[in-house]
Amino acid sequence: MQGLTAPPAWAAKAKRTLDAVRAAVAAGTEREFNSHWAEDAVRDLLLGLVGVKCWYCETLIVRADITVDHFRPKSEVLDVPGHPGYWWLAYEVSNYRIACKHCNSGGARYNGVREGRAKGSQFPLIGGTRARTSVDDLNSEQPLLLDPAHPSDPDLLGFDSAGYARRSSTPYSPAETNRGVCRADETIRILALNDSHLVPLRARLIREVTVLARHGDLTDIQQLVDDKVGPEAPYSAAAAMALALHRAVAQPAAAPATAATTPAAAPTTDPARSRVDLHDLLQHLDPDDLKAGITLTGRHEKKVHQAVLNHEGHIDVSGRLWRTPTTAARVATGSNKINGWDFWHLTIGGVEQTLAEFRAQHVPPIALV
Repeated sequence: MQGLTAPPAWAAKAKRTLDAVRAAVAAGTEREFNSHWAEDAVRDLLLGLVGVKCWYCETLIVRADITVDHFRPKSEVLDVPGHPGYWWLAYEVSNYRIACKHCNSGGARYNGVREGRAKGSQFPLIGGTRARTSVDDLNSEQPLLLDPAHPSDPDLLGFDSAGYARRSSTPYSPAETNRGVCRADETIRILALNDSHLVPLRARLIREVTVLARHGDLTDIQQLVDDKVGPEAPYSAAAAMALALHRAVAQPAAAPATAATTPAAAPTTDPARSRVDLHDLLQHLDPDDLKAGITLTGRHEKKVHQAVLNHEGHIDVSGRLWRTPTTAARVATGSNKINGWDFWHLTIGGVEQTLAEFRAQHVPPIALV
């Protein structure tokens, strides 16, 4: 994205508009943004990178408006009172992302129900210092949402064979550990990347790639596979994952290791990981209870919410599985500010406690960065 250069004529026009916005900010008057970002000169530049598909959910945008999202919102920042928006980036090409209507504004509905709040003017941080003026350093911000244009952010998102977006196996960052939040889970929640429309499409594609890859030695078949994993193809990230998994499984099996002569090591607990998800804490719960599902309850604004913790460490909220307590709590309540470790309660041996209290009994505290 940093290498994109706007056409000179467009850049000159955008500069004049930005100068007017800057003057309005200085005078304390109303700002007026001309939507130059929607013009073909810039939009076609962006479409040339990965084709006509949403950069967030990878859905092809066919016979529909192609919107240009400001990754850092230009007019306001939701849930950040008094923030003027990143107005100085309104005409910065590196701040643009191609988005479908659903991801940009939440306009799509599936099965008659709106799924996800959409990105809109949301730009939560997981750490760092928020920029509020044009002279502030954007590199001091640590965005919560995964950025499809960031070199490493897409690697944090994976997919299972059923077509669901999941966090990859990449270790949690210090910022995620400090906040007890998973960036991938929060992105999936806000953009509704596991809605009832996307999941079956991904699942079908994963099956197709897996079957085709078995005959990849045929030239025509290999071309079909290449087309499905190419950057301009819909849901190509899921297709690429399916192909990589097939190739890994197809590798010749390694020679069996010599039988161990020492007892197997006891399960270990990673204190950093246990600040974000429940995986390492399952060993401290009754397996039979987990198999049946452990009920979690939480109260928010005088309403009681329920969820179920399963044997894989996922929290089921209304039929949707979430890896992290905080995202599960935010899905249940609709609030972006809930801490799931304090929100969810479970009962063990007749004693009710929060997940945070349960964790404190079994995981040593760590120094937060």
